[in-house]
Amino acid sequence: MNLKHNNLLSICCLGYNHASFLQENLESICKIGYENIEIIVVDDGSKDNSVEILNQLKNKIPYRIEIIAQQNTGNIGKNFNNALKAANGNLITFIALDDVFNPKVVSSEINEMNTNPKLAFIASSKAVYIDDKGMIEDDRLELSLHIENSPSIKDLLELEYSKFGAFYIQGSIFRKDIIDTIGGFDEDMTGDDIVLRTKVFNFMLNNTGLEFKIIRENNVFYRMHGNNIHKNSARQIKIVTEYLEKYWPDRPNPAILIDWMNYTISKCTFEEYMPVFALNKRAASLLNDKKIQDKIKSSVIKNRETFIQKAIFNKQKIDSTKSQITLFGFIKFSYSRKKNKKPDTTKIHYSQYN
Repeated sequence: MNLKHNNLLSICCLGYNHASFLQENLESICKIGYENIEIIVVDDGSKDNSVEILNQLKNKIPYRIEIIAQQNTGNIGKNFNNALKAANGNLITFIALDDVFNPKVVSSEINEMNTNPKLAFIASSKAVYIDDKGMIEDDRLELSLHIENSPSIKDLLELEYSKFGAFYIQGSIFRKDIIDTIGGFDEDMTGDDIVLRTKVFNFMLNNTGLEFKIIRENNVFYRMHGNNIHKNSARQIKIVTEYLEKYWPDRPNPAILIDWMNYTISKCTFEEYMPVFALNKRAASLLNDKKIQDKIKSSVIKNRETFIQKAIFNKQKIDSTKSQITLFGFIKFSYSRKKNKKPDTTKIHYSQYN
C-alpha cells in the first residue's frame, strides 16, 4: 500500500509490569510500515525490568521513542495525559504495552486519515483476544457497534450510555487537535476510554463538518491474562457509575448496569459486594432496583446455606493436581488426580491471523 507520509502519528503506549511483551508490541509498530511515527511510552512504576528493556530496545527501533518512567499512579487517564503532553503528531493512537497492533489494518487506518482530512477518527467494531503466548483466544467477539448500519454520532453516544462502549480506543486513530481541544482524559475519574470517547462524540455534535469511519477488521490483538470478570467487577461498576453521574445525570440506570451488579452479587459474598453500593450516589441508587433487591435476598439465603455446608464438608483445590477435603471443620485429607488435559492444537498465533 502506498501511504501518504504527511502526518506524524504519535503512538501513546502505557505499561505496568509488561516486560515480557515489550518487544512484541514495538515490533508490531515497526511492521505498520509507516515512516512518520513517534512512540511515547509511559511506564507507571513497573516493578519488573520494563524500563531497562525499553532503553535497550530504544536503540533498535527506527523511530523516535520517548520513555517516561514515573512513580506508580494507577491512574490510566493521568498516565495517558502525560503521554499526550509529550506527543507532537497530527494523528494519535493509544495502546497498552502488553497488546499488539494488527499492522496491516492500522496501516489502512493511517492511509484513510491522511486521505480524508474531515475524518475526526477511525475505529474498529471488532476485538480479537490472545493469550500470553500470542495464541488467538477468541476471534468472534464483535462489539455492539458491529451490528449497527451507518451509525451517527448520536448512535455512538447512546451505545456509551446503554452498553458502556462503542469501540476500544486502542488502535483507533484520532486527530490530535480534537483530543487537545477536549482536554484529553479526565484525571479525576477511574474510567479512561469511555470518557475520552464521550468527550469526542460530544465535541463532534457541535462540529457537524467532521466525519468518522468504523471498520470491521480488528486493529489490535488484546492480551488476556486469565482474570475472571467478577474479580474486577467492583472497579468496573465504579467506572461506569462515576461516568453516569458525570455525563448522564438525568437518565436512569441502564439495564446493563443492573445485570453487572446482579452478576457481582451472584459471584461474591455479602461482605464483598455490599461495599460496592457505597462507591458513589449512582451506585447507591442501585439498591432501589427491585431485581437487585431480590438478588440480594437470594444471595443471603445462598450464603447461609453455603456456610452451613462448608462447616460440614469443604473441598479446596491446592494446585492443578491436588485437592484437600475438610470434614466437620477439623478432619482433613488430600488426594491427587492425574492431569490428562490434551494441548489445544486448534489455536493459531496472531501473526497468522487474517
